[in-house]
Parts: sequence; structure tokens; C-alpha cells
Amino acid sequence: MHKETKQYYACKIIPKNRIVEANLDQRFEAEIRIDQQLHHPGIVQIVDLMKDNSNYYVVMEFCPNGDFFQFIIDNGTIPENIAAFSMKQTLEALQYVHRLGIAHRDLKPENLLLDAQNNIKISDFGLSRYVGQNGLVDTPCGSPCYASPECLSGMPYGGCASDIWSCGVILYAALTGQLPWTKRNQQQLFDQIRAGDYKVPENISDLAKDFLVGLMTVDPAKRFTIEQALNHEWLKIAPAGLSQQKAANPPKLVSLKAVDRFFDYDVDSPDCDVLDSPTTTRGQSFYTVVRELEPQTNKLPKIKTRQLAIPPRKAASRILQSRPVHHHPKIISLQQVRK
Repeated sequence: MHKETKQYYACKIIPKNRIVEANLDQRFEAEIRIDQQLHHPGIVQIVDLMKDNSNYYVVMEFCPNGDFFQFIIDNGTIPENIAAFSMKQTLEALQYVHRLGIAHRDLKPENLLLDAQNNIKISDFGLSRYVGQNGLVDTPCGSPCYASPECLSGMPYGGCASDIWSCGVILYAALTGQLPWTKRNQQQLFDQIRAGDYKVPENISDLAKDFLVGLMTVDPAKRFTIEQALNHEWLKIAPAGLSQQKAANPPKLVSLKAVDRFFDYDVDSPDCDVLDSPTTTRGQSFYTVVRELEPQTNKLPKIKTRQLAIPPRKAASRILQSRPVHHHPKIISLQQVRK
């Protein structure tokens, strides 16, 4: 808790030896630099960076209502208007990210956090990548159940289009309380995803079905673009929220020079001056930094997040009445995925 403002923050504590031993220092730096670039009310903001001899400390906005995964588990199937509200906010934040030429590449309910008003905030850019002009990436990554067919193809693929597919799987989970995949064996699961072999839920509206299929179309060229998704009729049932208003009391953001200091760069060197120069296009300088830091490893391991001076957890949204999750014996449940 900030002593003067009495505002709560979350702090991610990363042991330095863990990063060095796994040769993940470049990936960690790339993640922080991407986070520093993203200033949007639908994205968890970094507000401070600290370190000592043992750990890095990344102080972030505190989202007291947990993640969207637990929100689904707690509430079972989510009413369409609430699901549309959450999906609209996710897509608006994602549109901002994509316009900067960045693909998230690990979208899943666990990486969608909920603030005190249950507004969605995208988090965890550990697998994100600046995709450049052609929009292609060549490293399959992310969580298998949310990965797109092209991500599993072994060929270069469009990172931003792949994010749209992941949004479709998230929406499927929100509307049904289940994932769309029935296979447990990894190879069979991958084959099912590549084939787009899923059953469209019968108990949702026709508009919801059309929207879901548009997100989860196997051919990325025929899949909804993010603009098409945001203009879809189904999203109009979403109640007004953060997507239609400016964030109240936006956090003070970390500067690029603060990030340079965090990673022990000489902030008075010509290189650092160029990166922070107002005459330099921030997107271009950011592209140069991230391309130089492009990691060879596939995935940053899960890093435990600790909350500092956290008040008692607030209850999940009262918009929804808590209901048990009903499981189909042949469908992978969300709890099984987490296990």
C-alpha cells in the first residue's frame, strides 16, 4: 500500500538467480519493455520497478477481483450480456496492442484480470512479440488449449490473428463453462484444434453463435479481424463500462529511462538518449530494442505473484449469482486445465 495515497498495488517478485539459471534474462527484459510501452485502461500498468541483490520487484496496478478464469469457475456459465461486456473490453485493449505491432500470444482467462468494478485488464506479456511489418511470428507458444490452428502448424503465422482465435476460446469458456476440446491426448488435441473440430453451443443466441464462429474460424484469412469483431451486433448487448469512459485516477507510468536504469544501462549514453528522444518515433525505437532482445527460449516459466499489504479479497461480481459449474464427461473442464 502506498503510504501517502493509501492505494493498493500488486508486486511481482522475480528471483534474479531463477532468471539467470534459465537464461531468461533477455525475455524478462523484453516483457518489461513491452509493458512499459502499453498505456491503456484495459491493460495492467507497471507503476514502479525496484531491485536488490536477490530479486527484481515489479509493482503493478492491483486488480482485487482476481482473474477471469476464477470468475468463470465461481459463476458457471456467464450471461451473454456480461460475456459481451468482458469480450468487448478485451478486444478494445487488444486492438490498442495490435496497433502498436505487438501480438500477445498467450491470451487466456488467467491473463485477464478484474479490477474493483470487474473491468477487464490484460496482463502477462511474457510471450508477446513485436511482429513487424509482415505481422508474422515463427515460434509456437502459449497455452495449448487457447492456441490457434496456425500456431500449431509449425509454419510462420500471424500473431495478431492468432490472438483473435484465443479470444474465441475464452468466449466459449465464458458462455459454456467448458473448453471446446474433447481430446485428452496432446497429439489428438492438437489435431482437433487444427481441424477446428468443436461443437457450437446450442443454448446461446444466434448472434452469439455467429460471433463465436467468426472468432474461431480455422482459416485466419476468413477469421474476424479485430475491427469486424468490435463492430459485430452481438457486442451491442454489453452494458456500458470502462470501454466508454476514461479510466479514473490513471497510475503514474514508468519512463523508458527508468526501465534502462532497472536493467543497468547507462542512461547518459547516446543509445539511451536516442531511445528517449522526443524526435524519435517511439514505435521505431521500441521495435529496434525488442528485435535485439528477441529470445531463443520458448516460454517464461510461471513466476509467483505476491500481493503486498492486500486487503481482504473482495467478492466476485454481484452481477452474477454464483452457480455450480456443470461438467460434461467428454469435455475438458477449466479446472482440469488449471491442474
